[in-house]
Order: sequence, then structure tokens, then C-alpha cells
Amino acid sequence: MLERSFDTARINEVVNHPSVRPYVGPGDSFADVTPLVEDTDNWFLMGEHGGFGLTQTVPGVHEIHTFILPEGRGAWARDAAQALLDFARENGDNRVWTKVPLDQKNVEVYTRRAGLKPTGEEVELFGKPYKIFGLEFSQCLS
Repeated sequence: MLERSFDTARINEVVNHPSVRPYVGPGDSFADVTPLVEDTDNWFLMGEHGGFGLTQTVPGVHEIHTFILPEGRGAWARDAAQALLDFARENGDNRVWTKVPLDQKNVEVYTRRAGLKPTGEEVELFGKPYKIFGLEFSQCLS
């Protein structure tokens, strides 16, 4: 369902899709993730309807960035989240984490259903508050 990808054209296409780009970062200019993809400590997992970027924060820990196109939201996205977690665990991660905007309850529900739990931490990024969610793989049963 997901494969590690180095196809920067495809990844950039999804990241810059009008339904995804507003949630990637500030501004509306083209977001080029090529340097992140080329860094082998980062993993980009892509499938039919988009995927995820996992940027390494320290060895054994990656931050999850989600890039799912509208047609993949729902059952496909749930299955893709499980594939992402399986990949991270199988490739040596001890923990994954992500930032969820406080005003996007749908993203929080998706994150919780994937098994990530609030850490109690919040950060502000680009003038917007985010709640931090994480998962230690020793807590993951599947």
C-alpha cells in the first residue's frame, strides 16, 4: 500500500496539491521537499492517494507529516497510517510523533485512531497552536 519513495516530482505534486498545501506550512508558494527527501535519515512513504513524510528528529525517532489527497481520506488513510507505523517500527524507530493543529479536530481524531496519544505538550508554529501526539512502539500491540 505504501512504499518508500525518492520520487521528488510525485511527492512535491501531492504536497503542493490545493487540498494539501495549505496545511504544509505558511504561505502559498511552491513547497519543495527535495532536500528532505534526499536526506536518507528521512523517510517518505507514498501510495495511490498520497502518503507521509517522516523526518528524523533524533536517531530512532521520526516526526510524521501527512499528505493525503481527498480521495484517500477515510478507509485508505486509516490503512495507510497502520502501514506507516509498521514501517517505522520495522526500520528501527522507537517512537514517532506529530503536531496536530488545535483547530483541526478531524486530524486529531485521525491521529488518535492511529494510536498516537497526546503528550501534554503544545507548541506554536507559524503563529498557530499545535498539540503534540506521540507513540512509543512498546505501547503498540499490532
